[in-house]
Amino acid sequence: MTQSGEVITLNGENSTHLFSLNRGTSLQHSDSHSSFSSITAALSRASRNYCMHMIFILKGRVNGYLPGSRKAAVTFSEKQHNILLINEKLSLQVKTEEHEVMFISMDHSFLSGYLPAEHSGYQNLRNGIDQDEPAVFSASNLHITPEISSILQALKTSPHTGFCEKLFLESKILELLVLQISQFELLKDNTPSLQLKKEELQKMYEVKEILTEDLTQQISLRSLAHRVGTNEFNLKRNFKLAFGTTVFGYLNQYKMDWAKRMLIEKDITIAEVSEKTGYKYATHFSSAFKKYFGYLPNQIKSGKLSLLIFIEDFVAIFENLEMIFGLG
Repeated sequence: MTQSGEVITLNGENSTHLFSLNRGTSLQHSDSHSSFSSITAALSRASRNYCMHMIFILKGRVNGYLPGSRKAAVTFSEKQHNILLINEKLSLQVKTEEHEVMFISMDHSFLSGYLPAEHSGYQNLRNGIDQDEPAVFSASNLHITPEISSILQALKTSPHTGFCEKLFLESKILELLVLQISQFELLKDNTPSLQLKKEELQKMYEVKEILTEDLTQQISLRSLAHRVGTNEFNLKRNFKLAFGTTVFGYLNQYKMDWAKRMLIEKDITIAEVSEKTGYKYATHFSSAFKKYFGYLPNQIKSGKLSLLIFIEDFVAIFENLEMIFGLG
C-alpha cells in the first residue's frame, strides 16, 4: 500500500494482496517498470513524513541519482539490501530489463522504537533527516542471505488475514531488521583492508549461484574454487568476508530454510523434501533438520507446530535485539 492509500500488486495493479499496518508500515513489490515508477514516486512523496525504506534487490540492478548528476549517488546490485531515507532529490531507476525489488516502508517512529539513538546506522539516517538529504543505513550494501530470502518469500505468499495479517507483517519486518543490524555490525567490525575487491566479490556471488543451482550435487571446496578461478584458501576467506558464514554453513542454511518453506507451503512428503535437498536417507534429513531448528519436520506436516513456530519466531526477534544491543 502506498502512503496515499493505493495498493500496488506484484504487477502494479490494484489488489489487496499486499498489506500495511496502521503504524505507518507497508510492503510493496515491483517486477515491472510501471510498478517500479509508481512505487518510487509514492516513496518520494512520503519523504515529507521522514519514512525509512528497506530495499531488497532480488533480481536486477537499481541506481539512485541526484538532480543534475549522471553519477549514481547510490547503487544496488542483485541480492543486495539496505535501509534508505528517500526524499524528492533522489531518483531511483531500474538499470536492467528484468528486475524484482521489494520495499518495506516504516515511519521514523517505528524504526526509532527499536534502534538505539547512538547506533551508527541509525545516526546515518538521522543525519539525512537533519540535512534534508537522502541517506543510507549502511555505507556498504548488505547481502541477501537464504534466511532473508525465506522471510521475503513468506511475506509475498502470506495466507494470513485481518489482525493476524498485521501481526505477521510486523513480526517479519522485525526479523529482517534484526538480520540487517547483525550484518551491519559484522561489516563494521571488518577493517578496510579486509574488504573485498569488486572482482573478488563477484566470484563469491558465483559460488552462491553454483551452491544453490542444484542442491543434490556433491561438490568440494577445491572444485568450487576451480570453477570460479580462485583457490581454496581465498574461497574460504573471501566467502566468510562477503557473507558472514562459511561455504557449507551457507549451503546448510539455504537447504534448511528451503526445506522448512516447502514443508509449510506445499503438499509434499518428508521423503521428497529429503531427496530435493540432497539427502540419501530421510532419517538423515530429519536429524539435520532437528539439529538446525530444534524440532522434527514431521511435526510441521502434522500441523502441530504452525502457531508455535510463529510465536517462537516472534520471541526470537526480541531476544536477538537484546543480544545485539546488550539490553536487559
